[in-house]
Amino acid sequence: MKWILWTLATLPILAQSTETPEPAAPSPGLILKLGGLADSTHGQDWRGRLTWQASDAFTLFISGDRSGLASTTEAPSPSGNNTITTSTSLGGSYVFGWFELGLQYDHSTMSDLLASRRINLLPAFELGSWRLGLECSSRTTDFDRLQFKGRTINTPSGPVAVSGYADLNVKDTGLGATLEYDGEIWRPYAAYSHYSYGAFEGTTDVTRIRNASGVVSPEVFKALSGRLVAVLERQSTSRLNSRAALLDSTTTLGLEANLKRSRWTLEGNRDVDHLTTLVSTTYTGTASWKATPRFTVELQAGATTSDTFGTNRFAGLTVIFRTRPSS
Repeated sequence: MKWILWTLATLPILAQSTETPEPAAPSPGLILKLGGLADSTHGQDWRGRLTWQASDAFTLFISGDRSGLASTTEAPSPSGNNTITTSTSLGGSYVFGWFELGLQYDHSTMSDLLASRRINLLPAFELGSWRLGLECSSRTTDFDRLQFKGRTINTPSGPVAVSGYADLNVKDTGLGATLEYDGEIWRPYAAYSHYSYGAFEGTTDVTRIRNASGVVSPEVFKALSGRLVAVLERQSTSRLNSRAALLDSTTTLGLEANLKRSRWTLEGNRDVDHLTTLVSTTYTGTASWKATPRFTVELQAGATTSDTFGTNRFAGLTVIFRTRPSS
């Protein structure tokens, strides 16, 4: 009788000991990326990104970028220095099973030229190895005061010379999509984004620069802006930092191969400038090696070609540190 009672009392303990323990949830992890690029026209770019993986589903990040675009030959600034562009981004994403929702805020400035603010809504859908990502964005670009003297603009009554100032801004909305297939080794992907621009609006002491709708047309803006359009055109053809550029569209095709301790990527990109319709094509090759489960080294090289500026070659190095070992 005592043996039977002892057996019944120990059954729950024996059952618990035979159950498979649930895997512990991964601890939060940090990923730090630091890198730089340099191009054949003496431009330089320094960038960093800190990502916090709070869980397998929730991620937050902050990133910063500072580039010195060597545009002094095509559009020299009054000080003779390179055009400095800085960008800061904040964002995060959360995964709800097969659906992921991301949100990102970008703030960019271009020295003595402009400042912009962009909000990106980034939903994505996963079905097996396929992933479809969407981009819905809104940006406002505020230009530094344009001061002009004796600039010729076209009006309904003919060309006239105007002098004065204008504080203008322009808004654009972006729609885009990314499609990728994540195989065991190969990951092909493609992306396209198109941006639609409103009118140039703001205040000015010269009313005749406005058209019948009360806004400044792109043609008049280009005539008044001086070096600004030339710098924006040059910015759109540089892979160092095109975040502040005014683009009509951007198209990307890429192929990535994931091996045991290395990753190799070949990517092609085509950008169209909004104000000048200049087309630039970029080819980039990236190779990364996992030195340890927590440390990765990445090398990048490529070239951008456009009819106006010829070929601009670039190369860079990025190091990646992780607090949680990568798989």
